[in-house]
Amino acid sequence: MDINEVRTLGQKIMELLGEDKPLVAVKLAKSKDEIPAGYNEIDEQKRHCEMVQLARLEGKKFYATVDEHLCKGGAYALGIFKNPPEPLATGKLYVKLGNYKDEEVAKKVVDAIPKVEEEIYATVYAPLNETDFIPDAILFIGVPKKALRLVQAILYHNGVRFQADFAGIQSLCADAVAGVYTRKAPNMTLGCNGSRKYAKIKDEEAILSFPVSKLKDIVEALEHFKKVWG
Repeated sequence: MDINEVRTLGQKIMELLGEDKPLVAVKLAKSKDEIPAGYNEIDEQKRHCEMVQLARLEGKKFYATVDEHLCKGGAYALGIFKNPPEPLATGKLYVKLGNYKDEEVAKKVVDAIPKVEEEIYATVYAPLNETDFIPDAILFIGVPKKALRLVQAILYHNGVRFQADFAGIQSLCADAVAGVYTRKAPNMTLGCNGSRKYAKIKDEEAILSFPVSKLKDIVEALEHFKKVWG
């Protein structure tokens, strides 16, 4: 699949879902050479979830190195931040934030969070229908009914049950990008305190993400659903 096809399918999936906001393409660039021509480094610190929203809500295309990633938990999951401080690596941070009753419970959750092991130079963002790169993960943010249609479209060709894996922390970073990148499989998440507070994910919105390898099949399934369900 080339970039033009990804763009075309990105526009088509918006139309089939009745969305006026694009899905978001995210790439984990291992070196500066993988940054698309014309993409500038973001000029302020933001959380990964906020960067996703910049692409989705404002149509911005850009990249961010570790220095621009304000949330180090997200950057750690994405492989862009190595050797995290002990409170983050052990889960003590999340006990302090009130997520878990003690460090033992927090450590179990943190150890199970998807993490990119390769060293990542930068995260790259664009609206899917305008992307200049092949994404590692494609993110949909919207109402559950449309997320349902995407789940049905993902299952249309293979008939297995959808497996969602999330813990209510590090949602748009670990769940929606790192998990998809490492497992090469779709995932669904309900957001986290940080993404709903800082990135303004709405109460009525859910997040579903998938690898680019699924894009063509999803669009084909959505076209079929439109014919039979309207």
